[in-house]
Amino acid sequence: MVLLHAGVADRRMWSEHLAPLAGAGYRVVAFDLPGFGEAPVQPGEQGPWLDVLGAMRDLGLDRAALVGNSFGGAVALRVAVVAPAAVSALVLISAPAPELEPSDELTAACEGEEAALERGDIDGAVEAVLDAWVPDGLRDRVAPMQRRAFELQARAGGVSEAPDPAERLDALARVDVPTLVAAGERDMPDFLEGAEAIASVIRGARYEVIAGAGHLAPLETPEAFRSLLLEFLGAASET
Repeated sequence: MVLLHAGVADRRMWSEHLAPLAGAGYRVVAFDLPGFGEAPVQPGEQGPWLDVLGAMRDLGLDRAALVGNSFGGAVALRVAVVAPAAVSALVLISAPAPELEPSDELTAACEGEEAALERGDIDGAVEAVLDAWVPDGLRDRVAPMQRRAFELQARAGGVSEAPDPAERLDALARVDVPTLVAAGERDMPDFLEGAEAIASVIRGARYEVIAGAGHLAPLETPEAFRSLLLEFLGAASET
């Protein structure tokens, strides 16, 4: 099982899940995506889904269940589109859907972060992110991960974006693995509606709303998230 973190965090967001998931019989790997944690951004074209595939090859993982939250879900989805043979199951938690127009709430959250970064105010950008995405009880945990990401990304140079293999919603019809698509009941409407849209395109996908959670269900409601994850993967392994 490969765990892919949200864009406000790094692999440390999965720390309390590693032992229980391993205890359930899984080999569990949590990656830092480029520009987060201990993974600096290398010059050149950026396609984090390709970095995931490269890391899996390096670890001898021919096939794995991919579990991603938010940005990590977007990356997992693209791995499944470009390399379906490498994915045994797909779990997307509050992943952004292709093509959906952002709500005013989401636009305001992004603009607050971007404005702070443009004036070189990393502390202000961190606060904007926390205000938009992170409940009070998790702010102290998430803040260092987000600050580290901003610092790494500020140092990056000579980069460009790779062509997006899931730029259109209909590209997801190529995904043909057991798929769970979920969002927290308190998340922005973009991600609840986006989860429904993604699930409607991927054949046989299951859609769930996680009670009591916002955008970061693995951090906000860890036991409910993990119970749902293990139940889904157990059922998927029997089909």
